[in-house]
Amino acid sequence: MARARRWLRTVATLVVFVGIATQGFRVQAELVFRSLQQTNGQPTWSGLKRYSNTADISYPQNGTGRLLAPVDEVRVYLSGEITRKDLDSAVVMERLVKSGQQRLSNNTLWLGSGGGDIDAGMDIGRLLRKLGIFTFVDKSDRCNSACVFAFMGGERRSVAGQLGIHRPYFPYTQDLPDRAARFRHLAKTVKDFVDEMDFPASLYEAVMLVPPESIQVVSAADLKRFYLEGISPSSEDKADAAAARRLDLPMLDYLKRKARTPPCSVLDIAYGQCAGNQITAKAGTPDQS
Repeated sequence: MARARRWLRTVATLVVFVGIATQGFRVQAELVFRSLQQTNGQPTWSGLKRYSNTADISYPQNGTGRLLAPVDEVRVYLSGEITRKDLDSAVVMERLVKSGQQRLSNNTLWLGSGGGDIDAGMDIGRLLRKLGIFTFVDKSDRCNSACVFAFMGGERRSVAGQLGIHRPYFPYTQDLPDRAARFRHLAKTVKDFVDEMDFPASLYEAVMLVPPESIQVVSAADLKRFYLEGISPSSEDKADAAAARRLDLPMLDYLKRKARTPPCSVLDIAYGQCAGNQITAKAGTPDQS
């Protein structure tokens, strides 16, 4: 039993979930960001900064710990091979966001990665979901393998580029007596994460059907079918209830108004194209439809 517990604790460090067909990705083993700044009176994005660099995340404070500078609006990127360093950086980002020192531009994280550490990807996904951050794959980017699990953590999600899935695998070749049991545990870990993030079991099945030496780009139809595009049902229910409370509307009246309002996707949000696209109502005014 003790031996079994030991390998269950260490199995995460032995799993590789890298896209075989994505060797061209640049290696950037840290979560990075750009700050919005003024250049000759025009808003521009700074060069890349790192959450692991103290100088990049040092914001002036007075003697009481109060910030002397306005909140830093940042655009955050996850690119290259995903490692535990990315998770460490995501924890720093979480602290800065919660303390009011940083604000993610359009509440969105941009992803473009060929894969990496599956457990780091899952943990980043959990952190993003806890913060209610949106995830976005730009039209020039691909998010494959372990990157997909980080992407799945987005409260809302959109793919303008490509999302690629395949079955995870162990990098070692030893014929261990419990190798099959280890793989079953890995498969269960993936299945549990899919369920935890409120995605359908069919997404897990689709992942496991793709051989590890291949990459299956998820079609536009399947992005919708697996809830990878948009929002998961439980998250949408929670958001709808909060919006209805904010507008002081019964749920049915709110949903009727929502149905008449053009949807605002993460793609629109990421490019800042959702101004004036909010559902509005006077408090206590019934819906007349």
